[in-house]
Amino acid sequence: MDKQTYNSKKFLLPESHRSMSCFHAKVMEDGILKLTIHDCKRSIQLKNDLNNHEEIQEAIEKLRNLADGVNSLLAFVMENYETTSSFD
Repeated sequence: MDKQTYNSKKFLLPESHRSMSCFHAKVMEDGILKLTIHDCKRSIQLKNDLNNHEEIQEAIEKLRNLADGVNSLLAFVMENYETTSSFD
C-alpha cells in the first residue's frame, strides 16, 4: 500500500505587512510527520515517525494537546479582550 502524504502551508495573517507568521504541516512519503510553526525569526517543529506505532500515538497526543491549548487560549482572548471587528 502506498503511503499517504499530506502538505499544508498557511500564513496566519495573510493580509499583514508586519507578520510573516505561518505554519507548515506535512507527512512525507517516508512516514515522517513534521509540523513547523514560524513567527518572524523563531520557529518550533514537532516531528514523529509514523512508521512506529508508539510514535503514532505520541503524534496524536501532541496534536490533540496543541489543538486543545490553542482553542483554550483563543476562547480566553475572545472572552476577556475586546476587538473592533468580528472574527466569526
